[in-house]
Amino acid sequence: MKDVMTQVSYRVNRLTAFLMKVALWLAIALCILMTVATLGQVFCRFTQLFLFESSEEIARFSMCWLAMLGSAVALRQGRHLGVRVLVDRLPHGVYDKWLAPLIQLVMLAFFLLVVVKGWNFAMRGAYQVSPALMTPMMYPYLCLPVGGALMALSVIADMLQDRFPTEAGSNASIATTVMEDMGEIAAKTEAPAEVFDPLSNPKNDGE
Repeated sequence: MKDVMTQVSYRVNRLTAFLMKVALWLAIALCILMTVATLGQVFCRFTQLFLFESSEEIARFSMCWLAMLGSAVALRQGRHLGVRVLVDRLPHGVYDKWLAPLIQLVMLAFFLLVVVKGWNFAMRGAYQVSPALMTPMMYPYLCLPVGGALMALSVIADMLQDRFPTEAGSNASIATTVMEDMGEIAAKTEAPAEVFDPLSNPKNDGE
């Protein structure tokens, strides 16, 4: 049974890693598209050489997809912020053994709710058309169920990796790693920074 679940964990984590790479490259492309559309709108507004009426919708829809895809990639890498005020006061091992699995289940339930509600919202948008691009609003609204599904898959892969670790899994535990990273960041920011004063510590011309 353990060997079967390890294989399932391996395949789910490989699929998740592949989809996150695709989502990352799509997010990069959407970021470029959003930047070009915004700069194009500013250029057309000041030069008045031609009209770029669809630039606002392109930037807005790209930002919606970028936010959901970027959130999924960040979740997979354990880069969402965490609050550790309560966790630091718990006995050692209580969080990882009891609270972390509970948090994973709550996250999974929330993301599945986003998928269901987002899909219903997108289907209602199929009967609406955007004013400038004249495209069904279903396509911008689909970012909700797609992003929710990617994040739900990340949580499932993380749960499998915690219990049946494989080389295909992510090193970032969604429930715990972010708080450790925040501790490292806090330690670095508390270190005094060296400030160069040319009056009290002049450098030679050759330096």
